[in-house]
Amino acid sequence: MTPHAATPSLSLERARINPAGAVPGAAAPGGGRITAPAPARLLSLDALRGTVVAGMLLVNNMIWTQATPRQLMHAPWGTGITFTDMILPWFVLVVGIAIPAAGRRRAGGRHAAVRVLRRAAVLVALGILIDSAAARALTIGMDVLQLLGLSYLVAAPLARTPAWSRLATAGGLLAAYGGFLTLVAAPGLPPGVFLEHRNVVQYINDTYLARFALAGVLAVAPAAALALIGTVAGDVLLSERIAVVAKPAVFAATGAALGVAGAAWARWLPLSKDLWTPPYALVAGGLGLLLLAACHLCFEVARLRRLAVPLAVLGSNPLVGYVASALFAVAAMQTWPNPWSRGGTLALHPTLLDPLGAAVGAGAAGWIYTGAVIALWWLVLFALYRRRIFIRV
Repeated sequence: MTPHAATPSLSLERARINPAGAVPGAAAPGGGRITAPAPARLLSLDALRGTVVAGMLLVNNMIWTQATPRQLMHAPWGTGITFTDMILPWFVLVVGIAIPAAGRRRAGGRHAAVRVLRRAAVLVALGILIDSAAARALTIGMDVLQLLGLSYLVAAPLARTPAWSRLATAGGLLAAYGGFLTLVAAPGLPPGVFLEHRNVVQYINDTYLARFALAGVLAVAPAAALALIGTVAGDVLLSERIAVVAKPAVFAATGAALGVAGAAWARWLPLSKDLWTPPYALVAGGLGLLLLAACHLCFEVARLRRLAVPLAVLGSNPLVGYVASALFAVAAMQTWPNPWSRGGTLALHPTLLDPLGAAVGAGAAGWIYTGAVIALWWLVLFALYRRRIFIRV
């Protein structure tokens, strides 16, 4: 995804530079200076996105050992949720928060509908690209970007409707999906009983949806609800009727309410990423809004804008960060022909980690590798950020 490779589906945006409004940031290599995003971009939103991208880079590039912290792995079935389980719903929430800002920059009507369809299609296509690269064959199914694209497809057309109607729609989606999980049972099980490989979602996926490459599509309902909640948060973020100093309190109170509601609902439905249960969506959304409150408080109210720069670097080009790093991770785990050994093969992970592990130990080698990968992608995104190049769909 370079400027020269941009296509009609991917657009390259060079942000407006406002010297009078620029906020000085950290020193750049070569004696230059980097600044926080120009007023056309929302610094707190870029920082929130950057926080989520940093979390994604961390958990996606962990080398798992017996010493890996539980929070940096997906929770095993029936054991609740971890930090790692929060990354996907936070991406969904951020997609929703960004919708009002994107809509404000462009008119509605037929062209808006075409843009929504195009963006959703590009996200789904990029998800298929990553899955196909991992399988080394065309693989059509539901994964991270596919879920983001379909959630966006539901939420974006409703973003211009009143906030109460979006919240009502989100509540309806969560209630309907929760009712489905509670009242509909897999064959041989009573309603509300979920085993890892025997539950109503697995049954629907295997029996009806897998043949159409749609296994997992049921998760679009709670994910779209979360994106709709995000659109309302995005309205608050842009609102001129709510004081800047009051917005963190609004986000924090709403996030706490969602978290409490999710925890209460978890008495009847488990907190499960695999099932995308409504309690899981609410708790994740609540924590995401608390993160937004912290970002807004630090970078918009307290004006600690220099501290936002490392996060804004990651958050200004989140799609590049996700797709490029995912393809790199796929390539690093695969075996390739060895150009220095006729008929031999090599894989990046053991090539790098085996000698490093022998020198410093497996645990330390894993952390060094993870830190190096995060640094690599930060530098790649910094190169785009310094030139104020933001690639979007």
